[in-house]
Amino acid sequence: MNFFLLLMSMMSLKVVLSDNAKNLFCFHTQYFLNFFNHNERFLLEIEKNEDYITIENLTNYGKALQTHGKVIMLFLNNLKNSYKSIFPCSLITVNMYLNNISGSLNMIALNNDGEKNDAIKLLKGYKIIHLAVKEQLTNYICGYCKNVQFDDNLVSCSYPIVNNNYTTVNLVNINNYLKYKIIMKFNYKNKSNFYKNYHPKTFLFYNIMTQQILYNENNTIEIDDSQHIELNQLRFTPLNIRCTDGTRLTIQDVFQYMIYDFNSKDVQAYIKIILVATFRPLAILIRNFLTLIQVASSENSDNVKFWLKPNFIEMGKKIMQYLLKFISLPMLMYKRTFLQDNVLNEFFIVLSNYAKKKKLSELDNKTNETLIKTLSNFFMKNSIHFTNHIELTNKKITENNADQIKNQLKQIMKKLNIYMKDLTKWEKNFEFIVNKFRVRSFNVAHLKKIIDFKILDRICNTEAHSEIYSFITKHSNKTDIDYYKDVEYVDDNITEFSLENLNFDQNENYINTNDFTVNQSTHNPHYMIDYLPYDV
Repeated sequence: MNFFLLLMSMMSLKVVLSDNAKNLFCFHTQYFLNFFNHNERFLLEIEKNEDYITIENLTNYGKALQTHGKVIMLFLNNLKNSYKSIFPCSLITVNMYLNNISGSLNMIALNNDGEKNDAIKLLKGYKIIHLAVKEQLTNYICGYCKNVQFDDNLVSCSYPIVNNNYTTVNLVNINNYLKYKIIMKFNYKNKSNFYKNYHPKTFLFYNIMTQQILYNENNTIEIDDSQHIELNQLRFTPLNIRCTDGTRLTIQDVFQYMIYDFNSKDVQAYIKIILVATFRPLAILIRNFLTLIQVASSENSDNVKFWLKPNFIEMGKKIMQYLLKFISLPMLMYKRTFLQDNVLNEFFIVLSNYAKKKKLSELDNKTNETLIKTLSNFFMKNSIHFTNHIELTNKKITENNADQIKNQLKQIMKKLNIYMKDLTKWEKNFEFIVNKFRVRSFNVAHLKKIIDFKILDRICNTEAHSEIYSFITKHSNKTDIDYYKDVEYVDDNITEFSLENLNFDQNENYINTNDFTVNQSTHNPHYMIDYLPYDV
């Protein structure tokens, strides 16, 4: 009986906490909807009077909006400190816009043919993004906050204004006053500056993605290759998305697009694909090793394989250590089961069989191939390029090539060792994102919705993509690893093997806000198609 009462109390507490999280989230969202409506009054007044449509006025308008860059981060910090089981889509959208990495909200509309007046294009740029942000906020409130009673003291942005006071100078002053009132409420939390961790640079892994990027005046990039740069294997991960010229997009290409993308759902997909990609260098090594021992145990290899076998076994044990280390990283706190059951345990079985037997049986080879297929399916499902076969598959191990084959794998292992050390340096960044936003699912099927054919065409024709592709081509030619090159024959758009038993996607136990963000969207502008940053 006592246990039953305790259980009922815990369930009641969970319901109360869930309601509190919902109310807090709704309050913060409603405040910013009111904030954008309040600012829009000034934007419409500017539009009515041609004399007001100047670069200076519109730049001031952007500064007025940016007064709340700190406020949105305080809201996120407040929400996530109290309730971690939520991905605050509507607030992430506002945060990505107000705190975008350029430090400016000046965006020029591109959907007006023949328009030469920068001030008018800037005004229209503000309007299209305003409408998109407001729609996401409104959709969330209408879909999720129907029964919430709003306290005007917590969400109001109304301010009495007479007609002749609709100036951007007044707006900056008014918004600073509104900001001051909010900050006073959060004063007890403001001292630590922890809210700064919610800057979009954190979600975009900005410090990782820009380590060797040099931006030119015209916003194109150059890649500095003068020294070892951490996590290049992650940044330049090839995706299963190709340009018409056959070149693949990479995570670095997606980052270059995401820096001015203000859609929270896109942020979710981007975070997930980064997390998936962290495993790819290790998965490649596992695939290469499995192929190596399968060839070494086949009729395609002569007796040299017997004196090489102790070396291969030691390599396998080292790979086991890498796997154990990778699984222990905090970024995988919600995804360890897949790696332990489907990868680590299976790899241990394969390695044990190889160590014990003179020759792998047909059943052993099937186990080996199944593990490679599991890895391939995992990445293919998540839009990342990964092939099942390498050049070694059709080679023989002889006295003439044995040392070269062994040394090339050692070289790959050496690179992985450096990669693992570099990845560990950034584990706190990954831990913050995974922990605060409970990234439990690695399904990034939404990525191909982000990069539709129009956006793909724009990205593929940028100087940034050309620079990234040139760097990768140059970098990949530095080391000769002929035996471990990918065999390109798999159709990127087809998953060849059964996914039934792989359990990639677990139900995420957080408040699902996705359905209320961009579904049935009327206003969903895209960077490079509908708007571009404008540098004053």
